[in-house]
Amino acid sequence: MATPHGPRRGSLQFWPRKRASRIYPKISFWTGDSLGGFAAYKVGMVQYSAIEKGKEIVRAATVLSIPPIYPIALVFYKEGKKITEYFNLKDLPKEFKKDLKRKIKFKSEEYGKIPEEFDEFRIKVATFPRKTKKKKTPEIFELGCKFELNKAKELFGKELKIEDYFSPGEFVDVTSITKGKGTQGVIKRFGVKLRDHKSKKGIRRVGSIGSTTPRKIDWRVPMPGQMGFHQRTEYNKLILKISDNLEEINKKSGFKGYGLVRTKYLLLDGSVPGPRKRLIILRKPKRQRKNIMQINEIIK
Repeated sequence: MATPHGPRRGSLQFWPRKRASRIYPKISFWTGDSLGGFAAYKVGMVQYSAIEKGKEIVRAATVLSIPPIYPIALVFYKEGKKITEYFNLKDLPKEFKKDLKRKIKFKSEEYGKIPEEFDEFRIKVATFPRKTKKKKTPEIFELGCKFELNKAKELFGKELKIEDYFSPGEFVDVTSITKGKGTQGVIKRFGVKLRDHKSKKGIRRVGSIGSTTPRKIDWRVPMPGQMGFHQRTEYNKLILKISDNLEEINKKSGFKGYGLVRTKYLLLDGSVPGPRKRLIILRKPKRQRKNIMQINEIIK
């Protein structure tokens, strides 16, 4: 019998396939002229009609709920390493400070120092998810910025507004933690073909894990393991709409698995990785492209 040939099963682009270190993403690369990113919670999906190349089409869109976000600190870096942090919590709302203590411990409202020498700094922000009425504990993460230091200081105590940094018709990169599916076998995890029903030692497994010498298994061999709950980024997602008119987006029964949207929302073309209620990080695009669509209407 001739040796079978064909493409390998399962992409090696994402490796290792292990669980993410936390339930919302970490991003180290930022672009843009002002604030490099923002955050939102995944709500659900709707349909909308648009005109593309002179033809009317119907496409899917994702609804994201925008929570209030407040700057709480500046993080300073030198030669790619974090050197210090400066916290300023003076003018934040009292209710927000109570929720913030669920995540970090602080005795004074201002602590830390601004170093004399640094290469770059980022803004550390915290969400105020109580306003969404879905959870209470805030998420804390860093956002890249291109502000001057004095202008960044002026942001303390003020709520960041997404419309100041993003606008409809603009493309964004979306980063999230995908749905976790636990430990899975090679059939589901890598798409390995089922073996013949007369095969020895099982059908839902690989035919061989390697040669007898050397006595080790190559890392490219499909093996059972963790599937899902990985950090993934999708590039160039089109922002269709940013609005606080909740009547036009909410269904009477609410979105399945989420409920009613109670804060400002953002409509994003296409799908987004991760389950409902998970935090999504929006980022200025790494690879620019042009928009060729004209939106007609949103179909609930």
